Amino acid sequence: TSDNATSPDNATDSGGGFVIHEDVRLFVGELTDGGVDVDIMNPDVAVAALQFTFIDQDGNPLTVASVGQEGAAADAALSPTIGDDGVIFFALGSTFTIPAGDQRLLARFEFGSTNGVTSVCLQQFVATSATGDVLTTSTVCGGEDNGTDVLANVRAEPVSDGTFDVLYRSKVPLAGFQFELRTLLGQEVSFASAVSDTGAADAAGFTVTVGPTGIVTALGSLASSDQLIPATSGDDYAVLTTIAVNNTTDGTQLCAVGPILSAEDGTSVAVEEASCEAPSAATSDNATSPDNATDSGGGFVIDEDVRLFVGELTDGGVDVDIMNP
Repeated sequence: TSDNATSPDNATDSGGGFVIHEDVRLFVGELTDGGVDVDIMNPDVAVAALQFTFIDQDGNPLTVASVGQEGAAADAALSPTIGDDGVIFFALGSTFTIPAGDQRLLARFEFGSTNGVTSVCLQQFVATSATGDVLTTSTVCGGEDNGTDVLANVRAEPVSDGTFDVLYRSKVPLAGFQFELRTLLGQEVSFASAVSDTGAADAAGFTVTVGPTGIVTALGSLASSDQLIPATSGDDYAVLTTIAVNNTTDGTQLCAVGPILSAEDGTSVAVEEASCEAPSAATSDNATSPDNATDSGGGFVIDEDVRLFVGELTDGGVDVDIMNP
């Protein structure tokens, strides 16, 4: 792989990590000399375009100053565009794609300023194929440069009676966490607070706070240096915390975006951020839909009365499908 990026064992559990399946996975390496290497793994599908933004350990956006000229993106002649919305790789014409392959360097990214930055992750990661299909994605951040498998996952359950559980699974105890909550379908949510006496974080004595924009953080007591959220058993998820929301419809699905988890020694835990999208399958000629609102391994179970699917722009217009089972 690259010098400072980490990876799971080709989406299999080799004894240290979890089995994860998606079309494209990016691995963000350690911060060295003001930049990071980002690796890509896309074992089954060629990638025609990518877009993402970088954040630091506190969730603050990082501005990319330059992109290196080595790696899979450069080899495929995908040109980087740097802007306020992050980095976009694309090329005109379907012949310019990153071919399917195992983990290798995508590109190196240098930042304008890294004062106070100890670790880097990325979010809002979107990838598309040569035919314009949106691909399922995940991101691995943190860990050492020794091929560490994904050690943790975080996901949210749908809203029910004004609350929802945030679930986690982790191979190692956790000393703290942070992530942002966003709705899958773009609904506005008014976050209230973490519900007391719920979840492993509360049981371990952590104080969980929820900001008005959905930023969730958890810190242990300064008086106890050995305060830890326990590792989970096998591949089973456990409740990390429960969040209360105001005036939010039951069944609303939220996603944990940009998770940053800390280990007992203060280092970052290699954490996988799943694609915050439902799985898709073709319906009409140019519209896409989830697999009948079920979780086929790559997305969330979503239940609602009506769902619309906006197709690709063709000949100046789009097809819009409806599903109201």
